Amino acid sequence: MSSEIITYSKIREYQREERTKPILVKLPDNAVELIQIYLKEKKTMLEKNKDDSNLFSQDVYSRIEYELKNAIRSIANIFEIREKKIIDKAFHTSKNDIKIKDTTNMLYFEKRLFTQLVELFNNYNENCIIAVLKNNKPVFDAVCSADNENEAGEHKVLKREETFLNKELGSDKILIRITSDVPSFQWEDDTKMGPFRVEDTVFVPKKLGTLLINQKKAIEVTKK
Repeated sequence: MSSEIITYSKIREYQREERTKPILVKLPDNAVELIQIYLKEKKTMLEKNKDDSNLFSQDVYSRIEYELKNAIRSIANIFEIREKKIIDKAFHTSKNDIKIKDTTNMLYFEKRLFTQLVELFNNYNENCIIAVLKNNKPVFDAVCSADNENEAGEHKVLKREETFLNKELGSDKILIRITSDVPSFQWEDDTKMGPFRVEDTVFVPKKLGTLLINQKKAIEVTKK
C-alpha cells in the first residue's frame, strides 16, 4: 500500500465504495499523505499554467481546475460518510456494551474519534438516560456546555470543502447533482466535459450548470 498513488479516478472509486458499502472502506495507511501530495501537485500545476496566454496552457488550466474542485468535493464527501459510519459504530458499541472495540479500516485519527465517541455515549447513557429511569436529574456537562455551539459547529463541518474551494480556487463554478446520465461532450474552448452519472455531485462552469439544470438533467446543490 505504501507505494500506491492517489489519482482522481481512485478518489472517485473510494467515494463510490464508501457510498455503497455499509462498513468502512479500506484506505491506504498513508491515505492522508497521498491525498495531500495529490492536492499539492494539482495546485502547483494550476499556478504554473495560470497566467499563460497559450491556448494549450489555458486548456490545461481549465481541466486541472475542474478536476481539483471535484476531487476536493469527493474527498470531503468520503470523510463525511466515514464520520457517519464511525458515529453509528460508536453508538452501537456503547449501547451493546461491547468490550472489544472494533477499529477495522479506521485511520489513526478516526480511531481516536471512535474511542472518544464511545466514551461520550457511555457517559450520556449513565448520567442522563439511567438517571432519568432512576428518577434522578440528568447531569451531563459535556453536552450541556456545548449546546450553544452545536449548530455553528455542524455548519462549519458540513461546509468545510466549500470554504476551501472559495478560498483556493474562486467561485466561478456551480455545484450540481446529476439527475440524468450525461455522455462526455466538448464544451467551450473545446474543453472535454463528462461523462456524468446519476447522483454525481460536480463543480462545473455556471453557464453549463444552468444549462443542465434547465434541461432537467441536474439540480443545484445549494448552501444551507
